[in-house]
Amino acid sequence: RRLTDRAMELVKGEFQPATWQAFWRTAVDGTPAAEVGAGLGMSPGAVYVAKSRVLARLRAEVRRMTDEEEQ
Repeated sequence: RRLTDRAMELVKGEFQPATWQAFWRTAVDGTPAAEVGAGLGMSPGAVYVAKSRVLARLRAEVRRMTDEEEQ
């Protein structure tokens, strides 16, 4: 959990606010993509792409942090 929280702090600035909100509201809050998209002016498909991009970046950052701790 600590690694995930730190990774989120580190990568958040790499994304546009709408991309981060699309990720947060779907992945963390559990809001349906259609609802998030309507609120952000994005299609549901764009919300899924945004979520996927952020998740991929978070996974990579957690992996990097884990590798650093092991060394």
